Amino acid sequence: MSTSRKTELEFRPSADGAPEFRLLADGITDPFRHFAVEEALLRGVDEGTSPPTLRQRRVSPSVWIGVYQVPEEDVDLEYCRSNDVPVVRRHNPGGAVYQDEGSFCFSLFFRHEELFERLGVVEAAQLYPIVAEAVIATCAEYGVRAAHSPTNDCTVGGRKVYGSAQVEWSTGFVHSGTFLVSTDCDAMARALRPSQLKFADKGFTNVRDRVITLSEAVGRPIPVDEVMQRMTAHLAGRLGFQPTPGDLTAEERAQIDRLHDTKYSRPEWTFPQRDAHRSVISTKAPSGVLTLAADLDGDRLNRVEVRGDFLLPRQNDLRDLTEAVRGRTLDEARALVQRGPLPEDVRSALLRLLTDLQVTNGDANDSA
Repeated sequence: MSTSRKTELEFRPSADGAPEFRLLADGITDPFRHFAVEEALLRGVDEGTSPPTLRQRRVSPSVWIGVYQVPEEDVDLEYCRSNDVPVVRRHNPGGAVYQDEGSFCFSLFFRHEELFERLGVVEAAQLYPIVAEAVIATCAEYGVRAAHSPTNDCTVGGRKVYGSAQVEWSTGFVHSGTFLVSTDCDAMARALRPSQLKFADKGFTNVRDRVITLSEAVGRPIPVDEVMQRMTAHLAGRLGFQPTPGDLTAEERAQIDRLHDTKYSRPEWTFPQRDAHRSVISTKAPSGVLTLAADLDGDRLNRVEVRGDFLLPRQNDLRDLTEAVRGRTLDEARALVQRGPLPEDVRSALLRLLTDLQVTNGDANDSA
C-alpha cells in the first residue's frame, strides 16, 4: 500500500461549503475493466492523485464474486460458460452477485478519516446504515417501503433489493452498492449457487425468492437511469457533498490499463490454484458465511485458508492472520484471533470454527 500525501485533490469545498465529489459516469460496461477502474481510483484516492469520487456504472451480464470466495463453490460455472456470462473476482468482500444493465452500481471513493469525521463515524461498518438511508429514500419516491437489513443490505418485504461492500486501502476507502431495478432475477438464480447457510436466518431457500427488483415492487417498469439520478441526489444530501461531473484523468487511464492487463483480465486472478484441505468447516456470521479450510499436524495448523462471503474491509488483516497462525497450535491460533484486528462478528465466527476443528480432529484421532 502506498504512503499517502496531502494534495489539492482532497475535499475541496464548493461555493456553499459542501465538499466536492467528482461525479464519474465513464460508460465502461466490461466487468474486467470495471474492476480495474475501481482499484485504480481507490489507489489514486489513497495516493492523493485522484479526487473524492462518486462513480456510477451499469455493466453487461456477468457474475462478480467476493474477494474471499471460491467460484466453484458459489457460482454455476457451467451455466455461465454456456450463456457467455463472464465471472470475475472483485477487489472487495461479500457474496457473489449477478449483474446486468437492469441494475446499477455506484462507488464512493474518499479519504476515510475526512468523511468519517464529518459524519461522526467511528467504525467503518457504521457507514452501511447511513448509506442505506439514501436507498430507503429513493425507494420511497416510488411508494415502496424499504428497510436496512444489517449488515449491508436493504430489503423490501424481507427481500433484497440492494447490497453493498467496503474496502479500506491505507488512507483510501471505497463504499460500493448495487441497486436491483429491473435485473433478470431468473438468470441470477441460475448463475448463482450460494451455500444454504447463507439463507439459514432469512427464511428463504433459493436466490429467486430472496431478491426483488424495484420494478417488481412497484408493479411497472422503472427506468434505471432515473433511479440512479434520484439515488445520487439522496446520497449527496445524506453524506453532505456536492457532485460535480468529471472524467478520468490520463494518469488514471494508464493505471486502469495496467490493472486490467496484469490482474483482472487474467484467469488466475479469479480462478487461482488452491490446495486441497483435509478439514473444511463453515459457520454463519452476521455479515456472511465463513469457511475454514485447514490441515492439522497433530494439534498444529499446517495449512489454513479462510474463505466466504463475510465482510472484512482491510484484506491485509486476514492475510497477516492466516500467515501468523500457520505452524501454531489451535490454542495459540485462537489467542492470535482473539487479539487480532478483526470485526467482532468475523472474530467470533473464526473462534467457533477453530473450536469445531479441534473437536473434529479430536474425534478423528479417537476413532483412529
